[in-house]
Amino acid sequence: MSKMKNILISFYFFITLITCSLESRNLIENEPGEGQATYIAPPGFSRVSGFYPADFKLKLSSEENTKIYYTTDSSDPRTSNTSQAFNDYISIYDRSFEPNVYSSIGTEDRSPKSISTFFQYKGPYYPVDKATVIRAAAKNSNGEWSEVNTKVYFVTTYDLYKYQDLTVISIVTDPENLFGPDLGIYVTGNMYVEALKKREQEQEGQGQPTNPWGRWNPFRNKECNYLQKGKEWEREALVTIFDKGYRIIQQNMGIRIKGAFTRNNPGKSFNIYAKKKYGKSTLETDLLQDNYDINGNLITSYKSLSLRSIYDEGRLRDKFGRDLFYTRSGVTSSNMRSSVLFLNGEYWGFYLIQEKLDSDFLSRNYLIDSDNIVLAKDNEIEDGPEEEYLKFREFCDEYSKKDVNNEEVYQQINNYIDLDSLIELFATGIYISDLDWPAKNDGEWKYFGEKIEGNKYTDGKWRFLKFDLDYSLGAEFFRDGGVDVDNFALCERKRKQPPVNIFLNLLNNRTEFRNKFINTLCDYANDVYDMDKINKLIDQYRDECTDLVANSELRWSGKEYGSKLEGYAFYKLKYLKALDSIYDFFNQRAKIILNYMKEYLKLKGDLVNLEIEMKGKGNIKINNSISPKFINGKWTGKYFTRIPISIEAIPEDGYIFKEWTGSIQSSQKKEEFILLESQKIVLNFEK
Repeated sequence: MSKMKNILISFYFFITLITCSLESRNLIENEPGEGQATYIAPPGFSRVSGFYPADFKLKLSSEENTKIYYTTDSSDPRTSNTSQAFNDYISIYDRSFEPNVYSSIGTEDRSPKSISTFFQYKGPYYPVDKATVIRAAAKNSNGEWSEVNTKVYFVTTYDLYKYQDLTVISIVTDPENLFGPDLGIYVTGNMYVEALKKREQEQEGQGQPTNPWGRWNPFRNKECNYLQKGKEWEREALVTIFDKGYRIIQQNMGIRIKGAFTRNNPGKSFNIYAKKKYGKSTLETDLLQDNYDINGNLITSYKSLSLRSIYDEGRLRDKFGRDLFYTRSGVTSSNMRSSVLFLNGEYWGFYLIQEKLDSDFLSRNYLIDSDNIVLAKDNEIEDGPEEEYLKFREFCDEYSKKDVNNEEVYQQINNYIDLDSLIELFATGIYISDLDWPAKNDGEWKYFGEKIEGNKYTDGKWRFLKFDLDYSLGAEFFRDGGVDVDNFALCERKRKQPPVNIFLNLLNNRTEFRNKFINTLCDYANDVYDMDKINKLIDQYRDECTDLVANSELRWSGKEYGSKLEGYAFYKLKYLKALDSIYDFFNQRAKIILNYMKEYLKLKGDLVNLEIEMKGKGNIKINNSISPKFINGKWTGKYFTRIPISIEAIPEDGYIFKEWTGSIQSSQKKEEFILLESQKIVLNFEK
């Protein structure tokens, strides 16, 4: 009996402990009911978030002796002055024809609620598409509140049906978190208004004409809400993701404004963070379907993602360029997926879901400990010990002046920097004519923990990453642009900045490094940016993105047209012309950039054809870099004479390599040779 009594006492204390824990959690999460000790279940909804073919009546339910309050403007029903008591039902319908609320916010001089200071912007002249957001909480007779329950509904009786086959993201947060003068992360805020006043007072005191702009601007001084960074400018929001009409994610997360100068644009980008304090410390999803780690495993767990606003056709060049070189192992970049964002129920435009390039990204993709990573982007340390990054810059400065033909010096560089990654970074930027680069929109990282057997990324070498390709593929940027830009000259303009300085020293003075770079740029022309691939990708973008881009650009244009349809037609044509310009760029770029390279490096050789014919079944690896596609058993590429290239035969299952014939007579699977003129090689496999 005594034993049973002890068990019952232990069980009682266990239940008491759990109850206290729940009450403590409730105290933290139910701010309006601060001090409450009673758990109140949030209201139940008769329909889950999702897409519905017709209007319906939404029922809410709650515990006995509680009253339900709800809002339709995304505000917190526990504190909002728009909160109303629930009675019988709530009518859910397509609200798209109702006046814009948050979409109507534009640029307003000297206002804390302006969404830009650099661009004069006026919200859409037409009603944007709208989902219905219902936020509800229950309140008992003691005035204690439950947590808020939020649902998002898309009624497809009119135009909302077009989103049902897409990936749709809904972000819902109290409007004050976005547009409030003190808390709002999307607006200029009171700090901006105060900065203007202070600037004018200073000018008056100095006897100067009152001009709050002058040489001062809020971007440089960061005196603006939407320019702020860090955890204190993170706001809680409910993030719901639908894919092809089905809800696949719904969880509370932290949101922040993302970007550098683009924070000034009316259509801003976001970072979203999964954190335990919001409910879950990870976002579990296979939404990025082609995203694999270095062992080939699909990545399905994320701590953060970025939502990049695509408010014109130029920003889509970023994804187009990355889609082509994403699988290259030398340069690090993030995976992307197209989506549409609804912010507090209103259509916010076309967004790219992508991995946030941070230490968690590197840890996830390269299977390394994030605590042992140093990462810098845009010449600023982002993660890890700053002294390591300063050493990198000092190393580049020092070794950019050294004799790289000295074998000891070259090996010291090779032991410190992954030279293949350095070559890939510059080959990519130069070939695609990225005008807002180098030493910008790129970064470097390294792992400084103990080496992991079989993981080459733990060798302690610095590697490189590339992002934001908006001003590439022939796009214009400060009067530069087009297919004929000499990006070697652009690199020369920044030759004193790391890692440009050490790259140019190696390129101009070390034959081994120069030859590899030459072949890499040829590999890009022959395979990575092969016109067959370009044509297929352009067709894909034409089919999948035309409506997305046209609607988004109209949404953020700030211009009025005779009708919404007229505006859409204008931006559709603009986007299709942009795709044509991308085609023209790649169709001409190989010849132009390879000629620039020949002039810059003063190459004596000529560009000649290498034709390979395959007999039997297998593949080939050229320069340990590309595995080109054979059409009717033949492939042709162009390489420079006098530059050694390598080819490796890879037989298909059931076949063996026999020999090379034609210009090469050999039975070795891997051969290195120098082209002296156009040549034809026959690759022979047999069963």
